[in-house]
Amino acid sequence: MTSEYRIRITDRDLERFEKMAEWERELRSQGFRFIAGVDEAGRGPLAGPVVAAACILPPDVNLYGLNDSKKMTEKRREALYSEIKENAVAWCVTMVSEKDIDLTNILDATKDAMRQALRGLRPQPDVALIDAVVLEGFDYPILPRVQGDAHSNVIAAASVLAKVTRDNMMRNFDKVYPAYGFAQHKGYGTKAHIKAIMREGPCPIHRLSFLKNIVQPSHTGSSTNKTGENVERHVAYDLISRGFTIIDRRYSLPNIGEIDLIAKHGQRIMIIECKGRGPTSHVFGGSEEALEDHQIQRIKKASSCWLDSHPLGDDMTIELYLAAVDLDEKGHVSSLTYLPIDSI
Repeated sequence: MTSEYRIRITDRDLERFEKMAEWERELRSQGFRFIAGVDEAGRGPLAGPVVAAACILPPDVNLYGLNDSKKMTEKRREALYSEIKENAVAWCVTMVSEKDIDLTNILDATKDAMRQALRGLRPQPDVALIDAVVLEGFDYPILPRVQGDAHSNVIAAASVLAKVTRDNMMRNFDKVYPAYGFAQHKGYGTKAHIKAIMREGPCPIHRLSFLKNIVQPSHTGSSTNKTGENVERHVAYDLISRGFTIIDRRYSLPNIGEIDLIAKHGQRIMIIECKGRGPTSHVFGGSEEALEDHQIQRIKKASSCWLDSHPLGDDMTIELYLAAVDLDEKGHVSSLTYLPIDSI
Protein backbone atom coordinates (compact mmCIF):
# COMPACT_ATOMS: atom_id res chain seq x y z
CA MET A 1 0.00 0.00 0.00
CA THR A 2 1.43 3.40 -0.88
CA SER A 3 0.31 6.90 -0.02
CA GLU A 4 0.15 7.63 -3.80
CA TYR A 5 -2.89 5.39 -4.26
CA ARG A 6 -5.97 7.42 -5.17
CA ILE A 7 -9.47 6.12 -4.55
CA ARG A 8 -11.63 5.94 -7.64
CA ILE A 9 -14.97 7.37 -6.52
CA THR A 10 -18.04 6.04 -8.33
CA ASP A 11 -21.64 7.27 -8.40
CA ARG A 12 -22.44 4.39 -6.06
CA ASP A 13 -19.85 5.68 -3.58
CA LEU A 14 -21.41 9.15 -3.68
CA GLU A 15 -24.92 7.79 -3.18
CA ARG A 16 -23.79 5.61 -0.27
CA PHE A 17 -21.98 8.51 1.40
CA GLU A 18 -25.06 10.73 1.22
CA LYS A 19 -27.28 7.94 2.57
CA MET A 20 -24.86 7.21 5.42
CA ALA A 21 -24.67 10.93 6.28
CA GLU A 22 -28.40 11.19 7.07
CA TRP A 23 -28.16 10.00 10.69
CA GLU A 24 -25.38 12.45 11.50
CA ARG A 25 -27.17 15.35 9.77
CA GLU A 26 -30.27 14.63 11.82
CA LEU A 27 -28.24 14.69 15.04
CA ARG A 28 -26.56 17.97 14.07
CA SER A 29 -29.99 19.49 13.45
CA GLN A 30 -30.78 18.56 17.07
CA GLY A 31 -27.77 20.54 18.32
CA PHE A 32 -25.14 17.81 18.63
CA ARG A 33 -21.80 19.22 17.47
CA PHE A 34 -19.14 16.60 18.12
CA ILE A 35 -20.51 13.27 16.87
CA ALA A 36 -18.23 10.31 17.49
CA GLY A 37 -18.28 6.92 15.84
CA VAL A 38 -16.84 3.83 17.50
CA ASP A 39 -16.24 0.34 16.15
CA GLU A 40 -14.01 -2.68 16.66
CA ALA A 41 -11.96 -5.18 14.70
CA GLY A 42 -10.98 -8.64 15.80
CA ARG A 43 -13.81 -10.13 17.84
CA GLY A 44 -13.76 -13.43 16.00
CA PRO A 45 -10.10 -14.39 15.42
CA LEU A 46 -8.27 -17.13 17.29
CA ALA A 47 -5.24 -14.91 17.85
CA GLY A 48 -4.28 -11.33 18.53
CA PRO A 49 -5.97 -8.45 20.31
CA VAL A 50 -9.36 -6.91 19.80
CA VAL A 51 -8.88 -3.34 18.56
CA ALA A 52 -11.35 -0.47 18.93
CA ALA A 53 -11.31 2.96 17.36
CA ALA A 54 -13.30 6.13 17.89
CA CYS A 55 -13.25 9.31 15.84
CA ILE A 56 -15.04 12.60 15.26
CA LEU A 57 -15.25 13.83 11.67
CA PRO A 58 -15.69 17.48 10.64
CA PRO A 59 -19.02 18.23 8.91
CA ASP A 60 -17.32 20.10 6.06
CA VAL A 61 -15.02 17.25 4.92
CA ASN A 62 -16.52 14.54 2.73
CA LEU A 63 -14.54 11.30 2.91
CA TYR A 64 -16.13 9.62 -0.08
CA GLY A 65 -15.58 5.89 -0.31
CA LEU A 66 -16.43 5.05 3.31
CA ASN A 67 -18.24 1.79 3.91
CA ASP A 68 -18.12 -1.18 6.23
CA SER A 69 -14.35 -1.77 6.28
CA LYS A 70 -14.78 -5.51 5.65
CA LYS A 71 -16.43 -4.71 2.30
CA MET A 72 -13.58 -2.49 1.12
CA THR A 73 -10.40 -3.44 -0.68
CA GLU A 74 -7.19 -3.32 1.31
CA LYS A 75 -5.88 -0.45 -0.83
CA ARG A 76 -9.02 1.60 -0.24
CA ARG A 77 -8.90 0.97 3.51
CA GLU A 78 -5.25 2.04 3.67
CA ALA A 79 -5.91 5.22 1.68
CA LEU A 80 -8.94 6.16 3.80
CA TYR A 81 -7.01 5.34 6.99
CA SER A 82 -4.54 8.11 6.15
CA GLU A 83 -7.31 10.54 5.13
CA ILE A 84 -9.28 9.92 8.31
CA LYS A 85 -6.28 10.54 10.57
CA GLU A 86 -5.37 13.66 8.62
CA ASN A 87 -8.86 15.20 8.61
CA ALA A 88 -10.55 13.99 11.81
CA VAL A 89 -11.34 16.44 14.58
CA ALA A 90 -10.17 13.69 16.95
CA TRP A 91 -9.36 9.99 16.76
CA CYS A 92 -8.15 7.30 19.14
CA VAL A 93 -7.28 3.63 18.67
CA THR A 94 -6.98 1.20 21.59
CA MET A 95 -6.63 -2.54 22.08
CA VAL A 96 -7.27 -5.27 24.63
CA SER A 97 -4.79 -8.12 24.51
CA GLU A 98 -5.52 -11.79 23.95
CA LYS A 99 -4.48 -12.44 27.56
CA ASP A 100 -7.15 -10.07 28.87
CA ILE A 101 -9.68 -11.64 26.49
CA ASP A 102 -8.90 -15.02 28.06
CA LEU A 103 -9.27 -13.58 31.57
CA THR A 104 -12.75 -12.17 30.86
CA ASN A 105 -14.56 -12.84 27.58
CA ILE A 106 -14.55 -11.32 24.13
CA LEU A 107 -17.68 -9.19 24.64
CA ASP A 108 -16.39 -7.56 27.83
CA ALA A 109 -12.96 -7.09 26.25
CA THR A 110 -14.55 -5.44 23.21
CA LYS A 111 -16.58 -3.07 25.38
CA ASP A 112 -13.47 -2.22 27.40
CA ALA A 113 -11.54 -1.36 24.23
CA MET A 114 -14.43 0.78 22.97
CA ARG A 115 -14.67 2.66 26.26
CA GLN A 116 -10.93 3.36 26.18
CA ALA A 117 -11.19 4.65 22.61
CA LEU A 118 -14.07 7.01 23.40
CA ARG A 119 -12.38 8.29 26.56
CA GLY A 120 -9.26 9.02 24.53
CA LEU A 121 -11.05 11.56 22.31
CA ARG A 122 -10.33 15.25 22.74
CA PRO A 123 -12.64 17.11 22.47
CA GLN A 124 -15.16 14.91 24.25
CA PRO A 125 -18.09 13.89 22.03
CA ASP A 126 -21.59 15.24 22.52
CA VAL A 127 -22.97 11.91 21.30
CA ALA A 128 -21.45 8.62 20.14
CA LEU A 129 -22.73 6.26 17.46
CA ILE A 130 -21.76 2.63 17.85
CA ASP A 131 -22.03 -0.56 15.84
CA ALA A 132 -24.58 -2.79 17.62
CA VAL A 133 -22.97 -2.88 21.09
CA VAL A 134 -24.75 -1.41 24.12
CA LEU A 135 -22.17 0.67 25.98
CA GLU A 136 -22.71 2.28 29.37
CA GLY A 137 -20.71 4.53 31.67
CA PHE A 138 -20.73 7.85 29.79
CA ASP A 139 -22.41 11.18 30.54
CA TYR A 140 -23.43 11.65 26.91
CA PRO A 141 -25.73 9.49 24.74
CA ILE A 142 -24.37 6.28 23.19
CA LEU A 143 -26.59 5.28 20.26
CA PRO A 144 -26.20 1.70 18.97
CA ARG A 145 -27.32 0.53 15.55
CA VAL A 146 -27.04 -2.93 14.03
CA GLN A 147 -24.58 -2.84 11.11
CA GLY A 148 -23.81 0.72 12.07
CA ASP A 149 -20.67 0.77 9.92
CA ALA A 150 -22.94 0.41 6.89
CA HIS A 151 -25.33 3.17 8.05
CA SER A 152 -23.04 5.90 9.40
CA ASN A 153 -19.94 7.52 7.90
CA VAL A 154 -18.39 8.22 11.28
CA ILE A 155 -18.83 4.59 12.42
CA ALA A 156 -17.42 3.44 9.08
CA ALA A 157 -14.41 5.69 9.63
CA ALA A 158 -13.85 4.17 13.07
CA SER A 159 -14.18 0.74 11.48
CA VAL A 160 -11.40 1.57 9.02
CA LEU A 161 -9.10 2.85 11.78
CA ALA A 162 -9.63 -0.29 13.84
CA LYS A 163 -9.23 -2.79 11.01
CA VAL A 164 -6.16 -1.23 9.40
CA THR A 165 -4.47 -0.93 12.79
CA ARG A 166 -5.18 -4.55 13.66
CA ASP A 167 -4.23 -5.90 10.23
CA ASN A 168 -0.89 -4.09 10.47
CA MET A 169 -0.31 -5.54 13.93
CA MET A 170 -0.97 -9.05 12.67
CA ARG A 171 1.45 -8.57 9.76
CA ASN A 172 4.05 -7.58 12.33
CA PHE A 173 3.26 -10.60 14.51
CA ASP A 174 3.83 -12.74 11.42
CA LYS A 175 7.47 -11.62 11.51
CA VAL A 176 7.76 -12.81 15.11
CA TYR A 177 5.76 -16.06 14.75
CA PRO A 178 6.14 -16.97 11.05
CA ALA A 179 4.88 -20.56 11.39
CA TYR A 180 1.21 -19.51 11.63
CA GLY A 181 0.62 -17.31 8.58
CA PHE A 182 -0.78 -14.31 10.48
CA ALA A 183 -0.03 -11.97 7.56
CA GLN A 184 -2.51 -13.90 5.42
CA HIS A 185 -5.43 -14.67 7.73
CA LYS A 186 -4.90 -12.02 10.46
CA GLY A 187 -5.58 -14.61 13.16
CA TYR A 188 -8.95 -15.84 11.89
CA GLY A 189 -9.75 -19.54 12.00
CA THR A 190 -8.90 -20.56 8.46
CA LYS A 191 -8.07 -24.17 7.66
CA ALA A 192 -4.41 -23.24 7.23
CA HIS A 193 -4.34 -21.48 10.60
CA ILE A 194 -6.01 -24.34 12.46
CA LYS A 195 -3.65 -26.80 10.81
CA ALA A 196 -0.68 -24.70 11.95
CA ILE A 197 -1.99 -24.58 15.52
CA MET A 198 -2.40 -28.35 15.58
CA ARG A 199 1.11 -28.77 14.20
CA GLU A 200 2.95 -26.10 16.23
CA GLY A 201 0.69 -25.63 19.22
CA PRO A 202 -0.49 -22.14 20.24
CA CYS A 203 1.94 -19.23 20.42
CA PRO A 204 1.79 -16.38 22.98
CA ILE A 205 -0.69 -14.30 20.95
CA HIS A 206 -3.30 -17.06 20.63
CA ARG A 207 -6.53 -16.78 22.61
CA LEU A 208 -6.45 -20.02 24.57
CA SER A 209 -10.14 -19.68 25.46
CA PHE A 210 -10.89 -19.86 21.71
CA LEU A 211 -8.83 -23.02 21.16
CA LYS A 212 -10.57 -25.49 23.46
CA ASN A 213 -11.87 -27.55 20.54
CA ILE A 214 -8.57 -27.40 18.66
CA VAL A 215 -5.79 -28.23 21.15
CA GLN A 216 -5.59 -29.86 24.56
CA PRO A 217 -5.14 -27.47 27.52
CA SER A 218 -1.76 -29.06 28.26
CA HIS A 219 -0.48 -28.23 24.78
CA THR A 220 1.01 -24.80 25.38
CA GLY A 221 2.87 -24.66 22.10
CA SER A 222 6.01 -25.92 20.53
CA SER A 223 7.45 -22.49 19.95
CA THR A 224 11.11 -22.53 20.81
CA ASN A 225 12.35 -23.16 24.33
CA LYS A 226 15.47 -21.10 23.65
CA THR A 227 15.57 -18.31 26.21
CA GLY A 228 17.17 -15.81 23.84
CA GLU A 229 14.54 -16.23 21.14
CA ASN A 230 11.69 -16.09 23.64
CA VAL A 231 13.11 -12.87 25.10
CA GLU A 232 13.42 -11.36 21.62
CA ARG A 233 9.85 -12.34 20.76
CA HIS A 234 8.54 -10.81 23.96
CA VAL A 235 10.27 -7.52 23.18
CA ALA A 236 8.90 -7.58 19.62
CA TYR A 237 5.41 -8.26 21.01
CA ASP A 238 5.72 -5.27 23.34
CA LEU A 239 6.85 -2.97 20.54
CA ILE A 240 4.06 -4.07 18.19
CA SER A 241 1.52 -3.51 20.98
CA ARG A 242 2.87 0.03 21.35
CA GLY A 243 2.29 0.73 17.66
CA PHE A 244 5.79 0.09 16.32
CA THR A 245 6.47 -1.71 13.06
CA ILE A 246 9.23 -4.31 13.06
CA ILE A 247 11.27 -3.37 9.99
CA ASP A 248 14.19 -5.75 10.52
CA ARG A 249 15.09 -8.64 12.78
CA ARG A 250 18.36 -10.47 13.43
CA TYR A 251 20.41 -8.26 11.17
CA SER A 252 23.94 -9.66 11.18
CA LEU A 253 27.25 -8.86 9.49
CA PRO A 254 30.12 -11.34 9.89
CA ASN A 255 33.06 -9.96 11.87
CA ILE A 256 31.17 -6.72 12.56
CA GLY A 257 28.13 -7.33 14.75
CA GLU A 258 24.42 -8.00 14.86
CA ILE A 259 21.16 -6.33 15.83
CA ASP A 260 18.21 -8.17 17.38
CA LEU A 261 15.37 -5.82 16.40
CA ILE A 262 14.85 -2.60 14.46
CA ALA A 263 11.46 -0.94 14.94
CA LYS A 264 9.81 2.19 13.56
CA HIS A 265 7.06 4.44 14.89
CA GLY A 266 6.42 7.66 13.00
CA GLN A 267 9.77 9.45 12.68
CA ARG A 268 11.39 7.34 15.38
CA ILE A 269 13.68 4.35 14.78
CA MET A 270 14.62 2.09 17.70
CA ILE A 271 17.63 -0.21 17.28
CA ILE A 272 17.41 -2.80 20.02
CA GLU A 273 19.64 -5.36 21.67
CA CYS A 274 17.62 -7.88 23.70
CA LYS A 275 18.98 -9.50 26.85
CA GLY A 276 17.22 -11.69 29.41
CA ARG A 277 18.32 -12.48 32.94
CA GLY A 278 17.02 -14.95 35.47
CA PRO A 279 16.37 -14.31 39.17
CA THR A 280 19.91 -15.36 40.12
CA SER A 281 21.46 -12.61 37.98
CA HIS A 282 22.20 -9.22 39.45
CA VAL A 283 19.68 -6.45 38.88
CA PHE A 284 20.00 -4.52 35.62
CA GLY A 285 21.78 -1.21 35.95
CA GLY A 286 22.45 1.01 32.98
CA SER A 287 23.35 -0.42 29.61
CA GLU A 288 27.01 -0.13 30.50
CA GLU A 289 26.47 -2.70 33.27
CA ALA A 290 24.42 -5.13 31.19
CA LEU A 291 26.67 -4.94 28.11
CA GLU A 292 30.43 -4.92 27.96
CA ASP A 293 32.14 -2.19 25.98
CA HIS A 294 33.15 -4.46 23.11
CA GLN A 295 29.51 -5.61 22.78
CA ILE A 296 28.30 -2.01 22.61
CA GLN A 297 30.88 -1.21 19.95
CA ARG A 298 29.76 -4.18 17.84
CA ILE A 299 26.12 -3.06 18.12
CA LYS A 300 27.08 0.45 17.05
CA LYS A 301 29.09 -0.79 14.08
CA ALA A 302 26.24 -3.03 12.93
CA SER A 303 23.79 -0.14 13.40
CA SER A 304 25.93 2.19 11.29
CA CYS A 305 26.11 -0.42 8.53
CA TRP A 306 22.35 -0.96 8.60
CA LEU A 307 21.69 2.79 8.45
CA ASP A 308 24.13 3.20 5.55
CA SER A 309 22.23 0.58 3.56
CA HIS A 310 18.76 1.89 4.51
CA PRO A 311 18.49 5.65 3.77
CA LEU A 312 15.82 7.06 6.08
CA GLY A 313 15.91 10.81 5.56
CA ASP A 314 17.16 13.59 7.79
CA ASP A 315 13.95 13.87 9.82
CA MET A 316 14.27 10.44 11.46
CA THR A 317 15.38 10.08 15.08
CA ILE A 318 17.67 7.08 15.63
CA GLU A 319 17.82 5.60 19.15
CA LEU A 320 19.79 2.63 20.50
CA TYR A 321 18.34 0.62 23.39
CA LEU A 322 19.02 -2.43 25.45
CA ALA A 323 15.75 -4.27 26.09
CA ALA A 324 16.41 -5.65 29.57
CA VAL A 325 14.09 -8.57 30.33
CA ASP A 326 13.79 -10.12 33.78
CA LEU A 327 12.78 -13.80 33.90
CA ASP A 328 11.32 -15.75 36.82
CA GLU A 329 12.35 -19.22 37.98
CA LYS A 330 10.27 -20.84 35.21
CA GLY A 331 11.74 -18.66 32.49
CA HIS A 332 8.62 -16.50 32.15
CA VAL A 333 9.01 -12.77 31.58
CA SER A 334 8.37 -10.75 34.73
CA SER A 335 9.44 -7.29 33.52
CA LEU A 336 10.80 -5.41 30.52
CA THR A 337 12.80 -2.18 30.64
CA TYR A 338 14.28 -0.19 27.77
CA LEU A 339 17.70 1.18 28.73
CA PRO A 340 19.25 3.75 26.37
CA ILE A 341 22.64 3.08 24.83
CA ASP A 342 24.53 6.31 24.17
CA SER A 343 23.91 7.64 20.67
CA ILE A 344 25.94 6.39 17.74
